[in-house]
Amino acid sequence: MAINATTLSAAVAVTDTSVLLASLTGVTAPNYQVGDPTRGISGGVTYLFVEQELMKVTGLIGTVGATVVRGELGTVASAHGASAPVIAGLPADFPKFQPALQSAVPAYPIPFQGFSAPVANAATIVATGPYFHVTGAGAVVNITAPPGYQEGGEITIVFDAAATWTAAGNISTASTATQTGIATTFIFDNGSGKWHPSHL
Repeated sequence: MAINATTLSAAVAVTDTSVLLASLTGVTAPNYQVGDPTRGISGGVTYLFVEQELMKVTGLIGTVGATVVRGELGTVASAHGASAPVIAGLPADFPKFQPALQSAVPAYPIPFQGFSAPVANAATIVATGPYFHVTGAGAVVNITAPPGYQEGGEITIVFDAAATWTAAGNISTASTATQTGIATTFIFDNGSGKWHPSHL
């Protein structure tokens, strides 16, 4: 099975055991007669990867959502906003999956990492993870690192609208994201106290 992408159609609280999705393509109720999940053989189990959390589907809610077990494979159940990106797939679709570590051990690099919650464009933006979208036009002056970040790690931002970043704050070089949807990687240098973009 191929990985399918969709979004949450409603916000999910930490304690919720069901999610509403924009599309159920690739999302199925479990069929434990197919494969052997204990040996890593893809079977009839679907996982949903939402921001930094992996959920196991336990049933479907008509054509609008699924019941789930939260915080699978070492991930932590957390709240997710409406329109958060969701990746649906079988166990074999998540090779070498490692959960993001949010405490003492930095979460970089990670073999499989989804996009975190989008951030509204502002003078100071707070990274929600290593990969995220910035919505709306405007000028970014400062970037606050995500939790667990260490020098030399990277964040990648996709600007969804025409935006700029200036050298007035903690970004080393000013530039403009003239094309929307282009990913720009920023690396932080503790010595200079600046983020360095991968391209201008």
